[in-house]
Amino acid sequence: MKKLLLAIAAVGTLAAALPATAAPFEHGGYASVGVDQRIREISSRIERGMRDGSLSRREARGLRAQLGGVQRLEYRYGRDGLDGRERADLNARLDRVSFQVRGERHDGDRRW
Repeated sequence: MKKLLLAIAAVGTLAAALPATAAPFEHGGYASVGVDQRIREISSRIERGMRDGSLSRREARGLRAQLGGVQRLEYRYGRDGLDGRERADLNARLDRVSFQVRGERHDGDRRW
């Protein structure tokens, strides 16, 4: 009887976890995070870098320009709705900007 109850519990646990594993996965794992949210997060990282001195004004200006380019492209793509290719392109561009933010924040160049 205990074995049967354990088996039922195991099946129930697996069934509960199945929807999480069936979630779509896009490049970079951002299927559930929208492009707008990623832009806000990267922008926030740039602002934090300015505040804590890990980004110079010049570095921040260049990163903001790159992020602005992705925002403009998102607007162009979004006029007729984003398809999978466009979303993948935007996420790849955001991956590059995010990587550059990380590199600039950890390159040892300080604001002062």
